[in-house]
Amino acid sequence: MKKIRIDLGRNSYFVYPGYPLEKIGMRLARGKFGKKVMLLSDTNVFSRYGNTVARSVAGAGKEVIKSIIAPGEEAKNFGKVYELLERCAENRMSRNDTILTLGGGVISDLGGFAASIYMRGINYVSVPTTLLAQVDAAIGGKTGVNLPVGKNLIGSFYQPSFVYMDFNVLSTLPERETRQGLAEIIKYGVIKDRNIFRILKDSADADVRSLYPLLIEKSVMIKKWVVEKDEREEKGLREILNFGHTLGHAVEIAHFPEITHGESVGLGMVGEAYLSWRLGLCGKNVYADIRNTVMKYGLPSSFTGMDTGRVADFLSYDKKVREGKLRFVLVRNIGTVRSGAVIEKKTVEKLLKEMARNERP
Repeated sequence: MKKIRIDLGRNSYFVYPGYPLEKIGMRLARGKFGKKVMLLSDTNVFSRYGNTVARSVAGAGKEVIKSIIAPGEEAKNFGKVYELLERCAENRMSRNDTILTLGGGVISDLGGFAASIYMRGINYVSVPTTLLAQVDAAIGGKTGVNLPVGKNLIGSFYQPSFVYMDFNVLSTLPERETRQGLAEIIKYGVIKDRNIFRILKDSADADVRSLYPLLIEKSVMIKKWVVEKDEREEKGLREILNFGHTLGHAVEIAHFPEITHGESVGLGMVGEAYLSWRLGLCGKNVYADIRNTVMKYGLPSSFTGMDTGRVADFLSYDKKVREGKLRFVLVRNIGTVRSGAVIEKKTVEKLLKEMARNERP
C-alpha cells in the first residue's frame, strides 16, 4: 500500500494511509521504539479499537502500558499532561520508549506534547481515529494543551515517528464528528486546491463518504507541502493552515462546550470569508460559495444570537497576534488566500455584527 513521506530532514517520517489497525505492531517491531509502549486513548475509542491495537503491539514484543482518559476537550490541560508524565516515570519508561496515541485531535495533541517533554523527548506514534485528526491534527508536529483564555497556548513542535491511519474506523464515527473533519477538508480546498472544494460543493453526501480516501490523501499532501516548507511556522507560509481558525478558536472558547472545534472552524471560515469580501479581497460569490458549502455539511454558518463582543475579546489571545495586532488568513479566491492580514478588533466586531444582521430573515 502507499505511504507518504513528510520530508523534514532528521525529523522526517511516513504517513501510512489506509493500513489496518491489527497490523500496526509490525511498524513498531524495530528496536528504535524501545521495549515499552504507552497506549494513550479515551474511553470511547479504546472500547472499540484499544484491544486490537494493544494485541498487535504486544505481538511485536512490546510491553503495553494502557493510559485511558475521559473523552473531550476538557482533557487538554497541563494537569493531565503531568499525570501522563508521572505515569511514564512510574513505569520506568526510558528515552527510547514510545507513546502511541489512539484517538482524535485531543489525544494526539496531549500525547504528542507529553512525548516532547518527557526526558526531553521520546518516540511518539499517532494513530488518528477521526476524520479531523486524519486530515489535520495528527500531521505536522503541532502539539499542545489549552489555557482557559485560549487554545493551544502551551505546546511544542514535535514530529511523530510515524502516523498510521485505518480508514475503516471512520465508518463508526457519529455524524457530528464527521462534520468536524469535513470542515478541515473544506479549509484545504479554500487555501490550496479548488478541486477539493468543487468535490465538496457539488457531491452528494453519500458520494463524499465514498471519496474519503481520496480527500484524506489530498489533504495530507497539502499539509505535507506546507509543513515541509515551513515546519515551525517561521516563514509565514504555514499560517495559511489557520484559515477559519482565528475566528474559530475565539468562537470555540467563547461558547465552550456547546460548539465543537470543527464546528467553530466552519463558522470561522464563513466569518473570515465575509471579512475578505467586505474588505475587498474577494467577490461576494466567493463568500457565498464558502458559506453555502459549510451549510451543506451541517456546520454552523451564522453569528446571529452570538455574543460577537465576547468572541472579539478572545481574539487577542490568538497565537498569531503580533505586537497586539490581530492577524487573519483572508480569501482572494477559492484555492488562493492571503496570510498575515492585520485587522483592528473594532473592525472585526463591526463586520461580524453586520453579518449577523444581514443573516436575519
